[in-house]
Amino acid sequence: MEIKEEPTISRSSSEAEYKAFATTTCELQWLSYLLQDLHLPLSQPATLYCDNKSTLQIASNQVFHERTKHIEIDCHLVREKLNSGLLKLLPITSSMQVANIFTKPLASAQFSTLKSKLGLTNIYSPA
Repeated sequence: MEIKEEPTISRSSSEAEYKAFATTTCELQWLSYLLQDLHLPLSQPATLYCDNKSTLQIASNQVFHERTKHIEIDCHLVREKLNSGLLKLLPITSSMQVANIFTKPLASAQFSTLKSKLGLTNIYSPA
């Protein structure tokens, strides 16, 4: 019996991050509609932080390059919502990216710093 390997498609980190922005943008749009239905409209844009300079460049650049051909629809969606004021993208250094606590091994000091930003509460500590 011959074992056949599954074909894999690799993505650049910018492409993967942009896909995540597009998904998040769709979720933000849904939440804004829900809040409007509840008569609680958003008063300011949602802020998304990004530590990938290339991704921020793609979001602000109106020209598509060969590198972005797989994510053109996502680019249009994110740019449209950026221009409409639903969200804004801000740069952040990788060391301050709170999501790193879930995705990367960190030194104890950096782990503690990022953990404090999550606002976690120990429900088992004495009151």
